[in-house]
Amino acid sequence: MDSRLVTTITPNPAIDKTYWIPGFTKGINNRVNRLRIDPGGKAINIARILGGFGIRVKALGFFGGNSGKELLKMLESDNLIIEPIFVQGETRTNIKIIDWKLEDETEINEPGPFVTEKEKNFMRQKIDHYAQKSEFLVFAGSLPEGCQAEYYGELILLAKKYGCRSILDTSEAALKESLRFSPYMIKPNHHELSEIWGREISTETTAAIVAEEFRQAYKIEVIVVSLGGKGAVLACKEGTFHAIPPEIKPKNTVGAGDSLVAGIIYGLMSGYPLAESLRFGVALGTLTVTELGTSVLSPDVKKVSNFMKSVVIRRLD
Repeated sequence: MDSRLVTTITPNPAIDKTYWIPGFTKGINNRVNRLRIDPGGKAINIARILGGFGIRVKALGFFGGNSGKELLKMLESDNLIIEPIFVQGETRTNIKIIDWKLEDETEINEPGPFVTEKEKNFMRQKIDHYAQKSEFLVFAGSLPEGCQAEYYGELILLAKKYGCRSILDTSEAALKESLRFSPYMIKPNHHELSEIWGREISTETTAAIVAEEFRQAYKIEVIVVSLGGKGAVLACKEGTFHAIPPEIKPKNTVGAGDSLVAGIIYGLMSGYPLAESLRFGVALGTLTVTELGTSVLSPDVKKVSNFMKSVVIRRLD
């Protein structure tokens, strides 16, 4: 196993188009003030960030049609090492509309292609191969049509065969059905965890209590709950912690959760304790929302490390 290799898996990648439209109004002709096109998909964002930090990354995913080819070109231009599995359908395009006058954001996400059993088996074979070589396997984002809710769980079991630590960042049924496979770490936001818990999580204290309950019930070593502008909560065997970022005015929130996960992984690979890895992740996520775009393109370790001083870690238990 290569302790410096991370393999990311994006079953439903996308091309992200961000439109800035001041005074966006439905039902009329709106003019775009600014347009940005980025590679999309949670695990792809994580791979790009880690690659920018100098971590060796392999990125796996399902790619299809002309959109898939366009996305691959974008990623290759970023020097990201991709191992695509080509599918018959068309890679999706996601649209985000930002109206800075109203401080409002609207997202329109396509479902993605239908993935066949044969194509899913190709992915299983690649996971079996890279789980033997990687320190972490990162499964993130939504599942495309054709992938049952427990598909992530099946892949997590493959990673476990070789002692590879799996990290899961997804939502809804894909998250709920994967818990029983006990990944090393999950990173829901408080809304996603609330859905599974059945009640609203409105405070960091409640988030910590629920995260610890889930950690013990499903034998998950690390649970990180992102809280938006309130930072994130960590539950692990050492205790529960709340990382509190400084107050900032966000320019864009897409990719903040991906940066949080990437920062935690970088911290762990750099030998940081879990709480300090959380601090690094929250610092990186906070810096991300000050950027225009949907991911950090050229992350600066020194800048993030300096910004860590502004993130407060509070023990909750």
